[in-house]
Amino acid sequence: MASLAEALAATFLPARCATCTGVLPWRGSRAGVCAVCWSQVAPHADRLCPTCGEGDVADYGPCLGCRAQPPVWRAATSYGPYLGVLRDLVVSLKSGRRDELAAPLGEFLLAAWQRAGWPRPDCVVPVPMTAWRRLRRGFNQSELLARRLAIALGTESAHALRRTGGQAQFGRTRAQRLALPTSAFTPRKLLAGEVLLVDDVLTTGATAAACVTALLRSGASAVRVITVARTLRPGRIP
Repeated sequence: MASLAEALAATFLPARCATCTGVLPWRGSRAGVCAVCWSQVAPHADRLCPTCGEGDVADYGPCLGCRAQPPVWRAATSYGPYLGVLRDLVVSLKSGRRDELAAPLGEFLLAAWQRAGWPRPDCVVPVPMTAWRRLRRGFNQSELLARRLAIALGTESAHALRRTGGQAQFGRTRAQRLALPTSAFTPRKLLAGEVLLVDDVLTTGATAAACVTALLRSGASAVRVITVARTLRPGRIP
């Protein structure tokens, strides 16, 4: 009877996978994505720089770039490279408004945190967006991810930052991203202890740096950055 119901549903209600657009089976799929696509999502295969989260470092210490110019955060990591199916999932969450993807992508964040071996933070903070963009999209994807991770870690999720204006970083060039002023984010509340900053993707690090600067001004003793994916820079010196 179950197989007959599945066959009828596939015939008359052919749901499609959010990434490969193939017919979505009843079984094995999750959050509108088929099992085959989920199986193609892989974490970073290379050793990561413990400071900036870039891959393929020469040893277990910070990469050359971080030794020459350390970032404002204490450490950064991500689940996997911003490529293939993982990229499609992040874009579907953000631009496709598939908020049901927040739960499985939040599990990727937890796996990245466990791999990094970091201590449990005192607070988890999402990268904010402007009120207008949040109203248009209906949600802040970083907020959904931060909430999931905070629940998994058994700690607080706080809206500790405010976006003061400016264009979104998504779709902008590297030079435009790096031009983001640190004043683009301001503290909303005072903090204490170690903070974990959550976003969907880390590209140039300009957004994260501006957020971390604001969090340190608000009283955080240290800030670590975690994202679902990381855009890897070609030609980077390990």
